[in-house]
Amino acid sequence: MIQSSNNKLFAGLIVALGLVLGWVYYNQFASTTEIPVPTLATSKDDLTNLKDLKIDFTIFDNAAYKALSIYGQIPVSPGVTGKKDIFAP
Repeated sequence: MIQSSNNKLFAGLIVALGLVLGWVYYNQFASTTEIPVPTLATSKDDLTNLKDLKIDFTIFDNAAYKALSIYGQIPVSPGVTGKKDIFAP
C-alpha cells in the first residue's frame, strides 16, 4: 500500500517537474519573433514599370509546341461530385 502511494507521488512529481521545465523552456528559449508585415504598395509599384516589357513569342513557332494535342473532353464536364448532404432538408 505504501509502495503504491510512493509510486503515485513519484509519478506526480515527474509530471510536475516536466510541466515546470516545459514552461521555463517556452518562456526563456522559445523564440517569439513577430511575422513581418509587408508594406503597402507605393506609387512606383504600378503597371508603368511593365511598359518596356518585351515578350519573345518565337516559342510558339517551335515544332514541339505545334505537335502538342488536346486529349480528353473539352469543355470538361464536372459530372457528379461529392456526396449527398445528409443534413439537407
